[in-house]
Amino acid sequence: MSIHVFQGATRQQLTDLKIPDTVAFGDDLGASSKEGAPITAGLFRIGKGQSMPYSYDFDEFKLVLEGEITVKDQANGQVYELKAGDVIQFPAGTKVSYSSHSSGLAFYVAQR
Repeated sequence: MSIHVFQGATRQQLTDLKIPDTVAFGDDLGASSKEGAPITAGLFRIGKGQSMPYSYDFDEFKLVLEGEITVKDQANGQVYELKAGDVIQFPAGTKVSYSSHSSGLAFYVAQR
């Protein structure tokens, strides 16, 4: 196994998630190959527009790097207004919707 550096990761062009009326982009940067406990890391960007529903079938953490991201928990209606420096944890089974009043960029680490 060797060390891998992702230079300029926050400046890379992310893949359009192609969700109608939603401005959302994301890409996995890399993943471990450890059997039984894989870890994936990547970037997620959302812009102003319609909310984007998402269901988690794995555990994930997101760190907002820039801008702001709104997360709504679909189970209880709780809304989280996240800004740069905030971290949010999603356990497997969580259903949320993402939106932004402007735009936000987050780094995520997931066990999937």
